[in-house]
Amino acid sequence: MLLTGKGRHVLSAEVVGDPARLLDILFENRGIKEDKEREAFTSEDGAWYDPFLFNDMHKAVELICRAVDSGKKILIYGDYDCDGVTATSILVRYFRSLGCDVSYIVPQREEHGYGLTDNIIDKVLETSPELLITVDCGVTNCETVATLKEKGIQVIITDHHNVKEELPAADAIICAKREDNTYPFRELCGAGVALKLVEAMGRDGTHKVTPSVWRQAIEAAGIATIADLVSLTDENRTIVKKAFRSLKNPVNPGIKVMLDLLLTEGKELDETFISFNFVPRINAAGRLYDSSQALKLFLEDDPAGAREAALELTRQNDERKQIESVVFEEAVKQVESPSRPDKWSLISMKGPIVVYGKGWHQGVLGIVAGKLSQYYRRSAIVFTDDSIEKDCVKGSGRAFGDYDLFGSLTKISDTLVNFGGHKKAAGVVVKKDRISEFMNALEEVSSDDISDEDVTEVECELTFGMLNRDTYKTIGIFKPFGIGNKRPQFLTRGLVIGGIYPMSGGTHMRLDLVSGETGETLSAVGFGMGEYLNVLTAGDVVDIVYSINEYMFRGEVTLSLHLDDIVPHVPDEFLWQKADIAENLYESGMGIDQIAKLAGSSSKEKMVPNADTLRACYTVVKESAGGGTSFADSKLLAKMVRVKTDLDITPFQLMRCLEIFEEAGLVRYKVTGGKKISYTLCPPSEGEKPKLTQTKSYMRLING
Repeated sequence: MLLTGKGRHVLSAEVVGDPARLLDILFENRGIKEDKEREAFTSEDGAWYDPFLFNDMHKAVELICRAVDSGKKILIYGDYDCDGVTATSILVRYFRSLGCDVSYIVPQREEHGYGLTDNIIDKVLETSPELLITVDCGVTNCETVATLKEKGIQVIITDHHNVKEELPAADAIICAKREDNTYPFRELCGAGVALKLVEAMGRDGTHKVTPSVWRQAIEAAGIATIADLVSLTDENRTIVKKAFRSLKNPVNPGIKVMLDLLLTEGKELDETFISFNFVPRINAAGRLYDSSQALKLFLEDDPAGAREAALELTRQNDERKQIESVVFEEAVKQVESPSRPDKWSLISMKGPIVVYGKGWHQGVLGIVAGKLSQYYRRSAIVFTDDSIEKDCVKGSGRAFGDYDLFGSLTKISDTLVNFGGHKKAAGVVVKKDRISEFMNALEEVSSDDISDEDVTEVECELTFGMLNRDTYKTIGIFKPFGIGNKRPQFLTRGLVIGGIYPMSGGTHMRLDLVSGETGETLSAVGFGMGEYLNVLTAGDVVDIVYSINEYMFRGEVTLSLHLDDIVPHVPDEFLWQKADIAENLYESGMGIDQIAKLAGSSSKEKMVPNADTLRACYTVVKESAGGGTSFADSKLLAKMVRVKTDLDITPFQLMRCLEIFEEAGLVRYKVTGGKKISYTLCPPSEGEKPKLTQTKSYMRLING
């Protein structure tokens, strides 16, 4: 169970009831103050830089022009994910339009691994290239590049990943992550860098880029920019905007076919649609098999062939979902297993979750890591046996919140065979006999970098009257949303729950929320918030954090709120309103009688748990914990006990119950920042039943 609630960082404490003021606040929160900055941010033709500002771009263009003019064999070497596939297609389509002798290779994940490595060097040499251009990889592959150079092959690297101490001895390296970088924007994805190379080539009068090739390159780069979790600011924002403008009537036949298949009624072509519908189908090919069908989709000119590829990618994506579901379930069982060493339990550790499964499919490790990260609200790395280096395990990690996963791995690189990636996502290889050493080192460096607080950033507080289509249109000005430009979330207080309904068997929930002032009702959906069905009841007054969305149902467009957090109003009592104060006083050693004097004359009976309270609390804790670890905010868990047992329990009593249960050997628990509790049941011991009233904590309560 995950019922923690979240902290809030409200960027503007102002209560907003005016659309014009909302627009100002949204700009202010993004540091956009001047009219010129506003215009640039909202323009479809925003930041765009001269490609020749890249180190080595002049060298690269010179080499490519000579290769094209002399009819040399050109090989494009890519990567198997969406970014690598689209980047490959951008260059292949461009060189084909020039009539070049061009071919491409994209490695297979399990057979060759990531990047231009020795595992695929023979296949590269079989094509007898005279010029090799990498896309979305290569900047760390020093040994392989050296081998190619020894064979007389010219090498141009285009990449966007973090560099290491040494750069390969390539003829040109186009990567904004170089230490000596001269390009104004460092966050392009691999396809974005390929796009800039094509733009640079187009400056030469004999190697023009046709409008069709350019639009297809923009469309592919826009999709990749969304897919690869790079910052959607600056030039990336412009690329995505240009892409959506073109995607209204796509030039690329494969993209057009895929959009025709997926864009059903009620779906809007935006970054969310691309992320959750289009991109997984492209990635599925490289995850399970090879990227041939994905490349066919982007390179096929015949609509019938493109449709065949789109349908096959959809089939592969369905298969990927099934495999991923099994691995995710096994990973969760491993994380929450009672036999998991205490040191690596969710209660004890602070750093990323680390799990390993023999035989897990390498292609779904990153997705499962992402799902674990969202499920447990902490970073995660998922390992399986390396299919290439048999004495190693290979993992994929995803960061939660602001945690810098790549930065942490860099600090402990001496425990790794290899690693790469960026702040939000990374791949890592570790020797099997050094896994424990790696985990210890990761936990140690992470402890200083990870906060106990799970904080939601809120733009401002909105009145109920602002929850309308005009506000939704105002928010739309700030699209596309993503890293660096998050979808705006807002706070609204004092809404009454008119109705509460389970969705998908209780995994999600839907609420009817009523304005206490006007009586108007609006629908809100809490995805993955099914646990709140055990806490909320009709008539509860709540504060909500949410984003504003639209959806179409039976031809009618309706406004909907997507909940990120919901906080019920607590009773007007000291032990609810000032629960943290009461807890701190108790922890400081103050006696119950003294705390009761502060809380009110009748408070002691709401502080000391009796037999009914202990029984009710344990029943709910046991049910919610199941066989694993649960996380809860003390107030929310106390309210759950109230709802499930109809018992008048306070958060203070709940905490005392947990203390008593732990001393009696029934429960293990830990309290972190913000009074968040993590708890798990202890295996039942043989012999006498635990005597709760003889525990040290119970005796302290009774003695005042």
